[in-house]
Amino acid sequence: MVDSLFSSIETTVDDASPESRQKRRRISEMAKEADSSEINQESSKRWITNRVQQIYASKLVKDLRQFRQRSNDGGKITSAAREIRDTADRVLAASARGTTWWSRAVLATRVRASLKKHKKVKITGTRKPRKDTATERKQIKLSAAEKKLKILGRLVPGCRKVTVPNLLDEATDYIAALEMQVRAMESLAELLAAATPRSTLTRP
Repeated sequence: MVDSLFSSIETTVDDASPESRQKRRRISEMAKEADSSEINQESSKRWITNRVQQIYASKLVKDLRQFRQRSNDGGKITSAAREIRDTADRVLAASARGTTWWSRAVLATRVRASLKKHKKVKITGTRKPRKDTATERKQIKLSAAEKKLKILGRLVPGCRKVTVPNLLDEATDYIAALEMQVRAMESLAELLAAATPRSTLTRP
């Protein structure tokens, strides 16, 4: 009885030690990273299937028809090429269904841009120029790998402040999604070229 009581006290003391807490924390972090990597591997595989490519192409055609309808109705369009690119990226992000950081970032920037158009800017006074502090002027020396990771974080939407494993998973998924986008747009271009008569393509 006494021995079992002492053994239970010792186990509780060992569990409450900071070393055991750190071990548990590391194990839980490793488990989370493993789960996220498995999820991202499965999501990157889905971009290879023809069904996802067909769904993306059909959604893209639908949105491009709406864009053409707006332009025919006399809607204000600043740049057609930029609007088409934004539409293709938005449809791609919607195809990811918000399961990745980059898809959520693309959709969020689209919402912010639409809100900025409707928002009225009130000018209350002149803005003072920002003072350069010593910390801002100080150049932080980074290694070559850290510089490359920083550039990669800028290239993948919404991944500037994520951990390295998450950044690599997001980049893998984003590249697979972009490859699928290129394949879908190439197939749509081939269909349009086949449907358009040659007389309209060649000049007299």
